[in-house]
Amino acid sequence: MIELEKETRDTTLVTATEIQTTPEMPSLADLQAALAQVNKKLNIGFTLTHGSYGVFLVLMSWLNFQQANSSFTLLLVKLFPLVIFIPGFIQKKYRTYSWLCFAILPYFVWMTPYVMGRGNWSDWVMVLLSVIIFIGAMMTSRWMQQQSYLGWQISNTPTQPIAN
Repeated sequence: MIELEKETRDTTLVTATEIQTTPEMPSLADLQAALAQVNKKLNIGFTLTHGSYGVFLVLMSWLNFQQANSSFTLLLVKLFPLVIFIPGFIQKKYRTYSWLCFAILPYFVWMTPYVMGRGNWSDWVMVLLSVIIFIGAMMTSRWMQQQSYLGWQISNTPTQPIAN
């Protein structure tokens, strides 16, 4: 009879132990400090967006009447897609600022060939204002959402630590 030797190896299975840690909840003071910081950013965003928006509308109106074939109807066609956002600005809805980002893009596309072609100062200013409006509205929308979320967190943060 032939004996077969069988080698046995000790194999150890290394298993990763899952360490379940609950993330530490930020304190009420931390949340209020974060909210104050977001509010500062939001004030800058409002000022930048509304200021450049107003200058954009005024410049577009002024340039419309500088042309020989200007008409009030043409001005309304140019301005109406932007004027419809004013009630949302007053109500401070973050979706208004998000939609403004989309609404300003055709104006950017419309003015860019003029910058490359004739290069008047007004064309450059219009393109620059449309970029500022886009970035300002995008960031303002984001900061408004953060403000809303931080406000929700602050209102739902327990005042006493939870005992285990």
